[in-house]
Amino acid sequence: MHAVIKIISFLVFGIAVSTGGHEILLAGLLLITPLYFFEQGVHLKNAYTMLKRLKWLFLSILIVYLFFTPGRLLIVDLYWGPTVEGLIQGLSRIFVLLLLVAAVNLLISSTEQDDLLSAILWCLRPLALFGIPHERLAVRISLTLEAVSQVRQDFRLQPERSQPERSQPKEGKVVEKQPVLSAISATAHRLFLSAINKAETTETREVVLPEETSPPLLQWLIPIILAVLFSVIHSLDLNHALLT
Repeated sequence: MHAVIKIISFLVFGIAVSTGGHEILLAGLLLITPLYFFEQGVHLKNAYTMLKRLKWLFLSILIVYLFFTPGRLLIVDLYWGPTVEGLIQGLSRIFVLLLLVAAVNLLISSTEQDDLLSAILWCLRPLALFGIPHERLAVRISLTLEAVSQVRQDFRLQPERSQPERSQPKEGKVVEKQPVLSAISATAHRLFLSAINKAETTETREVVLPEETSPPLLQWLIPIILAVLFSVIHSLDLNHALLT
């Protein structure tokens, strides 16, 4: 599948699951799950790592919806507390993020970086009609992706510096000299200085953008069918809600 079609399909999928109801979320899950088994180069471990990093965000969303959404109380004897509607909406929002993260991982894992950049450049081409230099924007996206990759590599090459320092054991105990928050702060500071140092020492070089290629006309049926499918499910959901 052409990279442009992947991006357009991702946008259709993201808009649908972000604005749809439970039926659309279920349809999104049924659509994206088989792709993890049939699409080459997609790794479940990468998706799990991305979701693991968002665990505190998920918890925050659930707490906010639980305690600040009006409705029936989960514990009837309380005057104020978590509600049934808050639990349902909180879990729905978390499920939306799960589907979006899975879709992003699917897009990135199954697409080469040059192909992805070429597709982004193709999608940004209409900005030229408004006088916006889309080539410069594409170059900045390319440099940003490259910088993120370098910072990630620096973090992996020197992981021991991010760990809290430990003193020599005394009477069978290990005493930490550096708290966890201090270790995280030191790691962020080190990566920031590393990025600034590379920015100052890196020589100016020419960035060659990949050639733009238009997707085959037949492949445009994929995002169109996807949009029609979600529209039908959404209309059926609305009709069911009006009837009830």
